[in-house]
Amino acid sequence: MREDFKGCEIGKIEKINESDFQELSELLGVLSNRTRLAILAIALNYGEVCTCRLQEALGLPQPTITVHLHKMYSAGILDKRESWRYTYYSIKDSYKSFLKAIFAEKFVVKGRLNEGKESKGMMR
Repeated sequence: MREDFKGCEIGKIEKINESDFQELSELLGVLSNRTRLAILAIALNYGEVCTCRLQEALGLPQPTITVHLHKMYSAGILDKRESWRYTYYSIKDSYKSFLKAIFAEKFVVKGRLNEGKESKGMMR
């Protein structure tokens, strides 16, 4: 490595271990899908979601939605509750503020995400 930084105005940057970012990298990988982001926006707005209602809202087939829900559940983002033939999913409390910060007024469904403010767009 070159040690001649005479013209650089930035002080020395401490070394970091890239492997410390593995968990965050995996989480962001799960979130880097527009369908999963849409599902999360809906879940933030309605608290709990099920496949049948997500089918209506997103216009996608049940197997597709189930795959996305399972990926987010397996990643630890969602909780699930089973009742009779239905499985209901909700966002774990530990991820709610993180996800709200990501969406931050840009993608609001029916204005609920931002305490009743007017909707600025639908997530698709």
